[in-house]
Amino acid sequence: MRTPTLRTRLTIWFAASLLLILAPCFGALLWVEWRTMREALDHHLREDLEVAAEMIVPAGAAVTWRTPSDRDLGYDGARQRWVEVYGAQGESLYLRGLPAWNPAIPASMPLPHAAAAGLQTIRTPAGAHVRVLSVSRTLEGRRIWLRVARTEDPLRQDFRRLLLLFAGGVPLAVLVAATAGYVISGWMLTPLARMADQARVISADRLSERLPIENPTDELGMLAVVFNDTFSRLEASFAHLKRFTADASHELRTPLTALKSVGEVGLRESMTPAEYREVIGSMLEEADRLAALVDTLLTLSRWESGRTRPSFSALDLAEVAREVVERIGILAEDGGVAIDVDLPAPLPALADPSMVRQAILNVLDNAIKFTPAGRRIRVWGETTGGVSRVVVDDEGPGIPVEERSRVLDRFYRVTTDGTSHVPGTGLGLSIVHRAIVINHGRFLLTESPTKGTRAVLELPRP
Repeated sequence: MRTPTLRTRLTIWFAASLLLILAPCFGALLWVEWRTMREALDHHLREDLEVAAEMIVPAGAAVTWRTPSDRDLGYDGARQRWVEVYGAQGESLYLRGLPAWNPAIPASMPLPHAAAAGLQTIRTPAGAHVRVLSVSRTLEGRRIWLRVARTEDPLRQDFRRLLLLFAGGVPLAVLVAATAGYVISGWMLTPLARMADQARVISADRLSERLPIENPTDELGMLAVVFNDTFSRLEASFAHLKRFTADASHELRTPLTALKSVGEVGLRESMTPAEYREVIGSMLEEADRLAALVDTLLTLSRWESGRTRPSFSALDLAEVAREVVERIGILAEDGGVAIDVDLPAPLPALADPSMVRQAILNVLDNAIKFTPAGRRIRVWGETTGGVSRVVVDDEGPGIPVEERSRVLDRFYRVTTDGTSHVPGTGLGLSIVHRAIVINHGRFLLTESPTKGTRAVLELPRP
C-alpha cells in the first residue's frame, strides 16, 4: 500500500482534528438547545397549571370552568394544549381545550396516579409526543388529579431542523477546511518541493550546488541551512579526498618509478655479484621508503576516520619527551645537530602515550631535518593553568607566517631556499596535528627566538 504524501496526511489530520472539535461542540450545543426548549415548555406547563387551578370550580359531582371564554384561559388558537381533571378513582371530571387535530389523545393517555405525578413525556398510539404535568389537589375537601398537557411535536420539529442543519453544516465545514488545508499545506510545502528538486541535481560532481533558502528563520529554512552546511562539509571532504588521492598518487609514484628503474637497469645490464647486491640494496631502500609512506598514510587515515581511538591515561610529558630525545639522538649526531633538554619533572597530562610519543618524534625529526649542522635544538616544557606543554625550538630557516597553517595539510612542504634537498613526504606535521587534536590538545607553530621554528604541543592535565 502506497503511503500518502505529507500534503495529503496534513490535510487528513487537519480535517480530522476539526471534526473532532466540531462534533462534540455541536453535540453539546444541541444538548443545551434541547434542554432550553424543554425547560421553556415545562415553564409554560407550570403556568397552565396555575391558571387551571384558579379557574376550576366544583359543579356537583363534576368540575366546571369559571368562564367559557377561551381568551380568559390564555390558550392558543391552534389548540396545542389542554386541561384534564380526574377523580381519585380515575373517573374523568373535566376536559378542556381538547386538540381538534387529535381528539383521541386524552382518552389514550394513561390515567394519573401517584407514580406519574410531576413532568413526563408520553408517546400516544397515534405517534404524537405529549408533555404532561400532573399534580394531586384537594378541591373543597375532594381529592382530584389535575393534569395539563402540551404537544412536543412543534418543539421536536424545530429541534429536528436544527439537527439537520448541524448534520449538513459540520461535513460542509470539514470539507471546506480540508480544501483550505490542502491548498495551504501545498503553499507551505512549496519551498520543500523546491529543495527536493534542487537536491536531485546535487551529485559528487556538483557539490557546489546549494538548496534555496526563502526564509532562514523558519523550520524549512533552518532545515535548508543544515543541509547546505552538510553539503559544504561534503564538498570540502571530497575536495580534500581528491587532493589527497592526487598527492598520494604523486608521492607513491616516485618510489615506484625509482624501484622500477633500478630493477630494469639490473635486468638490462650484465653485472658482477657486488653490483647486483648494490642494485638490490637500492631497491630495498625504495621499498622501505614506500612501506614507510604507506604506513604513515594508514596511520593518518585511521586517526582521521575515528577507527583508532585514543586510550587516555595519565602520563608525564617530560618523561615521554626524554625517551624520544634518546631515541632520535643518533639522527641528530649524524646531522651535526645538538639537542638541549630543559624539561621540569613532572609535566602531567591526560592523553594516549603512543600518539603523544609519535607526535613528539615527528616534531623532533622535522627539526633535525631543517636545522643546519652545527646549530642547536632546544626542548623545554612548562605547566600553566590546566595544560602542560612541550616546546621544540630549532635554528632552521623557519616557516613563513602565511605557510604555517598549510604545512599541517597532507603532503604540503615549504619550498624555501636551502630546503628543497631535505627528504620527507610532507606528512609528519599532519600526523602531529591530528594526534594532538584527537587528545583534546593544541599544536601551534610560531617563530623561535633564533628566527627558526617553534613547535608547541599542548595537552590537558588530568
